[in-house]
Amino acid sequence: MNLIFVSSPQKEFAKVRKELCYFILTDPYLKRYFDVFLFENLPAGGKSPRKNYRRYVRMSTIYLGLFGKTYGTADSDGISATEKEFDYATSLKRERIVFLKRLPRGEKPVEKMQALAGKANDVTYATFRTNEELKRKVMQSLLQWQDEKG
Repeated sequence: MNLIFVSSPQKEFAKVRKELCYFILTDPYLKRYFDVFLFENLPAGGKSPRKNYRRYVRMSTIYLGLFGKTYGTADSDGISATEKEFDYATSLKRERIVFLKRLPRGEKPVEKMQALAGKANDVTYATFRTNEELKRKVMQSLLQWQDEKG
């Protein structure tokens, strides 16, 4: 079973994250090969968020990033959890699959999200407008990954 670590600014993508998790865990094919980790599904506990995300990124096979308009809450270092998760997955050489949300005309991501999205230039990312389009593209990416890995 391959664990997919879903990373994004939680508030911006709250609904999308839940839909994507449900989609993967109920699709007849995908559920045979993939499990999904969503940070918000963790029970309350004594471990710090940093220890938790590092643990689950280490356990994961695939980092799936959703980048949009917002950056998320920055910590005392000025860096969001989403960026730290991406950087940690990169350092561990995890497969990184990134989707950039196409914003309405005239809207742009905040500056820090633009910089984070720029880090994704070393992977082949895809864009999406709707949740349905995202699910279709996630399915395509996971099937391609599965074909390549056997």
